[in-house]
Amino acid sequence: MNLAKLFEMQRKLDAHIEKEHPRQDGEDRLAKKVLALLVEIGELANEARFFKYWSNDQEPRIGIPSVYYDENLGHDVVEYVGKNTLLEEFVDGLHFILSIAIELGYKAEDLYVWDEELEGETVDVFIELMYWTSRISSNDKFKRRAAFRTVCYIFFNLGERLGFTWDQVEQAYLEKNKINHRRQDTGY
Repeated sequence: MNLAKLFEMQRKLDAHIEKEHPRQDGEDRLAKKVLALLVEIGELANEARFFKYWSNDQEPRIGIPSVYYDENLGHDVVEYVGKNTLLEEFVDGLHFILSIAIELGYKAEDLYVWDEELEGETVDVFIELMYWTSRISSNDKFKRRAAFRTVCYIFFNLGERLGFTWDQVEQAYLEKNKINHRRQDTGY
């Protein structure tokens, strides 16, 4: 995934949004973006479904399974066709992470991504992600930067945990970015 490319695309989308929806006096766009990211994280968890202990349907929303027997492999193969809502929600979160970075004056290289894998249960990862996301609104620049970097680390690791390849994420981002521009052009 080329984060520098996506970062620049997000910068253009943010400029488009600013043109269509100028800031109001005293408006705290950072707080609104942080809240939007929290909502997207919640929507991502909802589509992942892993925490829904009260339901027999705990399969993530990654498309409709299509099963066929592959004679070369000698076993059934499952392919998912149709809308991958889980990936779409992840990419919506990525849009806001990039937008928050731009809002804070960061550069693409500030999107700190460690190679170290996250430990713990997925439910705990989501809770930690929400906790650190809420801390981005801190007035203390040092705490805000530390929180943002932690959010990037957790978010990108979560993407891998959910089974996304970086190519899938980039492609889905490109598609959603076009939709977001179109929405601004049509009075969304």
